[in-house]
Amino acid sequence: MLEIVFLILAASGIAAYARGRGGNPWLFGGLAVAGYVLLTDILPIVARLSPDSDSRIWTLGGGVAWVGVIAFCARFLLGSGRKKPSGMWTCPNCKFLNQHYAVMCEACRQPYGEPVPKT
Repeated sequence: MLEIVFLILAASGIAAYARGRGGNPWLFGGLAVAGYVLLTDILPIVARLSPDSDSRIWTLGGGVAWVGVIAFCARFLLGSGRKKPSGMWTCPNCKFLNQHYAVMCEACRQPYGEPVPKT
């Protein structure tokens, strides 16, 4: 039960980073959850691993490592070529206060540092 709670929290954080960095939050959150379930629950059944504690520790470690890799990609690789803020910033288009890691406004999707289009 605690494992599910931690997975939900991790996927939510990954999705928030992906949204702020210009990626698809459903894709990154889904990749994290799907890879974790595949490595910890489906792979041991297909590989016919014994349910002893050693194999469970290795499959759980692989699942946690997968979630960590997806979190790293969402945080550091997404939006790496875009202009970055030095701290929290307010969108000039919609006045939404964005986090320091966001390179796109989370409300209106306006990239950081680009002029607001005239209407």
